[in-house]
Amino acid sequence: MSVHKAAAVQCLCVSVLLHGAETWTLLKSEEQKLEALNMSCHLRILGIRWYDFVTNATIINRTGQKSVRDKITRRRHAMFGHVRRLPEVTPAHMALHLAVKARTGHRPPQWRRPRGRPRHPWMQQLEVDTGFAADVAWDTASDRVE
Repeated sequence: MSVHKAAAVQCLCVSVLLHGAETWTLLKSEEQKLEALNMSCHLRILGIRWYDFVTNATIINRTGQKSVRDKITRRRHAMFGHVRRLPEVTPAHMALHLAVKARTGHRPPQWRRPRGRPRHPWMQQLEVDTGFAADVAWDTASDRVE
């Protein structure tokens, strides 16, 4: 894939597709739909038809692009680290710190979840992505290099 076509996909499709993705908590079915849209954009630009039976892995290898899940995970980590390194008096920093404390068992008694099956909270999604508990991720995110 030429550099110009890869840049076109990145600029025209992926940037619009993932706008605000760092704040999303996705279900598996939603991830699959986003990945399918991303792949269809790549297929169109590459001129590959659906009946050519080219796998997604082949397309990703040919284009050198990462999967949508990887891009969302990277953006989520960047957002977490950015908010962690904000001054402590910033409302976003205070809210995230409160969420981290809530994940480690320091939940205010007046907090209640709404009825129904909840999605994974953003903090739980971050824990799944990083493989760290919220408090460990909080401490690690204070150093931008790590």
